[in-house]
Amino acid sequence: MGLKEIFKKQGGLNLIKQYHESGVLKTALGEFFLLGRDKKALEILRLSVQFKVKQRLEKKYKRQIQYFDENYKDKKIHEKSNKVWVCWFQGLENAPELVKKCYKSLQANLTDREIILITSENMDQYVKFPKFILEKWEKGYITNTHMTDLLRLELLIYYGGMWIDSTVLCTRKIEEISEYYFDSDLFFYQLLKPGRDGQAQLISSWLMSAKTNNKILIMTRYLCYEYWKKNTKMMDYFLLHDFMSIALEHNPDEWNKVIPRDNATPHILLLRLFDKYEERLWNSVVEQTPFHKLTYKFDECQTNLSNTFYQYIINN
Repeated sequence: MGLKEIFKKQGGLNLIKQYHESGVLKTALGEFFLLGRDKKALEILRLSVQFKVKQRLEKKYKRQIQYFDENYKDKKIHEKSNKVWVCWFQGLENAPELVKKCYKSLQANLTDREIILITSENMDQYVKFPKFILEKWEKGYITNTHMTDLLRLELLIYYGGMWIDSTVLCTRKIEEISEYYFDSDLFFYQLLKPGRDGQAQLISSWLMSAKTNNKILIMTRYLCYEYWKKNTKMMDYFLLHDFMSIALEHNPDEWNKVIPRDNATPHILLLRLFDKYEERLWNSVVEQTPFHKLTYKFDECQTNLSNTFYQYIINN
């Protein structure tokens, strides 16, 4: 793979722009020329940049972190909920086929849960964002993707329940899914040892459950809002993950309560989506996890390939 192809695959000009806004462009360029351009070197570069971005954020918001630690008082009620939150701002009728299939899989399997689809039309019926957040969303400073980061925090803090990204497939009946997925004080998939060593972003946010008024989520929301009060650009695409990792690291007792589930297994189907369907592999994967993080972002020509895992999901 040539330098041009590698550059494009890693994000091209958008990646350079993000590194510049994060203040790590010089570091990234220096390490690129030092490490080389093969796949492994680029992965080391990516991890190094992520670590430096998170380090900069923690340093920049040190005062706010200290303020939260000193002033947080756990006086609110922590209640579990049977609500499952999904969001597609444009409405399900305008969603890609894979998103529709994922939503139907939740309805078919999570039969004792109240599944609520959030759209741009009904969002204000459930949450009230600060004025500056709505204004920056309307102006495009906060993208729809990053607005859902804030949305899941608001919903879980206020109502509790489970947030599931619109591209998550459920392949197991509710009675076959361990209760901790739904009833924990806080649950999310995470990067576990030994794979987490050297990583800056240790959590996944595509499936999260919590009781109301969870401390980690409240602290994460506080840091996100402090960021958006003064910024009109994303310092890092994974800003939510950065701030939530910081909140967890400052509250190790809370983190130790989270049931450990590795975030690699739920991505197996994603990585094999357009491989030839094999029943043995399918059964093996769905036995390991009830939830599978997929994507609707792929070349349309891939959807026409016959007898793939994608076709099996769509047709079954």
